[in-house]
Amino acid sequence: MKILGVDPGLLNLGCVLTEVNKGKCEILESITLKTKSIDSLAQRLYQLFNSFKNLIERCRPDLIAVEEPLAKTNAYTTAKVFQAQAIVLILAEEQGIPVKIYHPSYWKNFLCGNGKASKAEVLTFLKNILGEENLKSKIQDEHMSDALGLALVCALEMNIF
Repeated sequence: MKILGVDPGLLNLGCVLTEVNKGKCEILESITLKTKSIDSLAQRLYQLFNSFKNLIERCRPDLIAVEEPLAKTNAYTTAKVFQAQAIVLILAEEQGIPVKIYHPSYWKNFLCGNGKASKAEVLTFLKNILGEENLKSKIQDEHMSDALGLALVCALEMNIF
């Protein structure tokens, strides 16, 4: 089963495509879709929309696991993350791809035993379970690390890993 983990963000949208089969998890592709803060909000959303659409049309995941944005003190910033997540949800629906949405504290607790695990703790756990060599060239930033964590939680919940 191909699971695409997505860490939504307007500046950085982390995506990791995994294939889970017979208890093994292989990272097929990892990318952080980036936008420029100098571009207008509409330009950035349009760029993310097109880039994410191209990614899912090319990769054809069976399932998408996406993080639910947290409401933070800055409503403007929070709204942007929700807009990035909306792009993922709309395109998944358009392509007929099922989506699982995970609250950050849930999936971090599921993986690390701590719902407030830091990015470094998530990466350490992923290295321990999947092997550092498997992540070395494929997970290049914290957005990809979180996206991989989301995909892995989904696979574990489904008892396919």
